[in-house]
Amino acid sequence: MALTIGQIAAVSYPEVLNEMRKATNQWVENSLMEEMESQGMVVRRSFGETLDETLDYRRNPAAVFLTTSLQTTSLAATEVLTAASYGIAELSVPVTWSKKSEVQNPTKNQKVSLVKSLLQNGIDSHDDLIEEAMLASSDTNGFHCALTLIPESGQGTVGGIAASTETFWRSQTDAYAADGSDIESIMTSVWNDSAKGSGSKLLPTLLFSGPDAHALFESTQVPFQRYATQEIRAAAKKLWFKSAPYIFSQYGDDHIFMVNRKNLKLLVSKEYFRDKGETQEIDDANGFTFKIYSALQLVVTNKSRCGVVYEA
Repeated sequence: MALTIGQIAAVSYPEVLNEMRKATNQWVENSLMEEMESQGMVVRRSFGETLDETLDYRRNPAAVFLTTSLQTTSLAATEVLTAASYGIAELSVPVTWSKKSEVQNPTKNQKVSLVKSLLQNGIDSHDDLIEEAMLASSDTNGFHCALTLIPESGQGTVGGIAASTETFWRSQTDAYAADGSDIESIMTSVWNDSAKGSGSKLLPTLLFSGPDAHALFESTQVPFQRYATQEIRAAAKKLWFKSAPYIFSQYGDDHIFMVNRKNLKLLVSKEYFRDKGETQEIDDANGFTFKIYSALQLVVTNKSRCGVVYEA
């Protein structure tokens, strides 16, 4: 019995997904997603009703230098832990085709090629939509963008915590001149504020922005051009700022974000990330459909270790 298009989808989908999961090409068209994946910032876990991140948010308030050897110390309960709580966003990519596709693809090989192309496009669309949403100017149906988590003001209410009253929850921020004349010094200042000290273990590990801001910063590095034999190496293949790679995405703008792999995460459901639903025949139509589904959220676990610089 010849395979139907639905059976081919069921067989070929795991093959396509496994191929896409290889480190070399999982996020091949999405530079930010690719770098986040390589740094371990895409975290797969089982979800609950909400996504709660436990925070050690302050120094023990009872810690003091003693004035006398028998000074009374506080016996109040130690309160140093809280949590940031995030909602769960959902993403769906429908894949649909008509029975006419079966008519026009009568052999097994042709049908596998057709469905594999549909699946590949579905997975690429899924990942591309995530990157676009991360760099959007506002949240997308409950999915947080980087600018919500790390706003120009440095404040905002994120994870249920209001930075206007909880100063520990404020991110670092500053503006650079439109001509880029001070962009390097401004970036250094925000970097230092995020690091909180030389040799910190929580230095920024990734900078990202749109192409124009990236090009503006690169233009300030002209003195560091290098000669290779009789040719001038006039541009860098990959930019770094201090110890962190600085990349750009087609969806970014003038905001340059500085984050640490431990403090900015894309949480994705362990059970439902790129999950393929069952192939079903469409009611009242001559065709088939299935959906690629993910539950996910972009979260920050320490705003004060993240920063953003932007054009004034």
